[in-house]
Amino acid sequence: MGRLRNLSGISTIVALVATVGVITAPTAGASTGSHREGFTVVADHLGNPRGLSPAPGGGLYLAEAGSGGTVCVPGGPAGQTCIGLTGSFDRVSSNGVERIVTGLISASGPGGVGAEGPVSVSRGPDHKFYGLFGLSSHEVPPAGAIPADLRAAALAQLGHLWLIHRNGSVRDVSDVGDQNWTWTSTRINLAPNDFPDANPNNVLYSDGHRYVVDAGANILTEVKRNGTVKVLTFFPVPAGSQSDSVPTCVTRGPDGALYVGELLGGFHTPGHARIWRVVPGQAPTVWATGLTTVQGCGFGRDGAFYATEFQTAGLDESPGANPAGDVVRIDRHGHRTHLGVGKLFFPSGFAPGPDGAIYVSNCSIAPATGMGPQLCPTGGQVVRIG
Repeated sequence: MGRLRNLSGISTIVALVATVGVITAPTAGASTGSHREGFTVVADHLGNPRGLSPAPGGGLYLAEAGSGGTVCVPGGPAGQTCIGLTGSFDRVSSNGVERIVTGLISASGPGGVGAEGPVSVSRGPDHKFYGLFGLSSHEVPPAGAIPADLRAAALAQLGHLWLIHRNGSVRDVSDVGDQNWTWTSTRINLAPNDFPDANPNNVLYSDGHRYVVDAGANILTEVKRNGTVKVLTFFPVPAGSQSDSVPTCVTRGPDGALYVGELLGGFHTPGHARIWRVVPGQAPTVWATGLTTVQGCGFGRDGAFYATEFQTAGLDESPGANPAGDVVRIDRHGHRTHLGVGKLFFPSGFAPGPDGAIYVSNCSIAPATGMGPQLCPTGGQVVRIG
């Protein structure tokens, strides 16, 4: 479902939790509740903020997809795609927003809404972190269609995984998007209406392994030391589904397994997104159902699972779409509480805080200037809940 560029490209990365134990799988029938927590904006005027990850020494790493640019070409969900070098990888702390790497590729609808570019981050070894770009080189316009410098940046960055040092130096680790696109090109039967396709959406560095979930290819992969990609699993949908699975986030659970959240699970309407439990080498199993448009996920210090829901009313790209989002907390017994009702709009990334709070990228498809006086007027945000 990589055609939904401005939505399926939204993502998050979550750090591992220190607790251990086996998680009891919840079901769609688990009891639900509502819970209001403290809500604080810790950063705003951000351009399409997406993935979050705790940074060493405090603060958060952040992927900003940017606000597009002034060079526009036909195509894309909004009818036009505007390209620029406005993306960045950042660190958010009590001192403000430090943009570690700037001038990165960004493609959006007119006005900077729903940008694609840098989409995910994950704390790496030492004082480094991983930064992931969406899409692949197969989305880049042909030579002559856009300025040469923009095209060169798009070819070098879209679909790539970087290792980034705090001083801003970078190393290109893998062209994961292109490799995933090639994988789908030989498996058209898995998704005849969408393949070949690729849209890397979330990276997780865990126990020395680098995992990437791809919302276009509908796969979870591992990036090997030499940059080659190993496909761990493909996420299917029920027969008769209107769309693909569109996996969007991956985290490691207290039990050591990987947990993958979906945007759609085959349908745009509410309640169809699933959480998969993945043990490499085994067939994936559905761990939780009944969620809607999951974009970010992870486990908190309390051992509970958290999922950000991009649109609680179901995926809708129309101008009058309901922007209301949420964070759903699922405890070890399957009980659900809602933490973002009335406060979150098009939320995306998730990260646990060291103090038990959680952090979410809110207004995640808004440019730094906002989407109007009534919706996300101060642009994209990072918010603290708890």
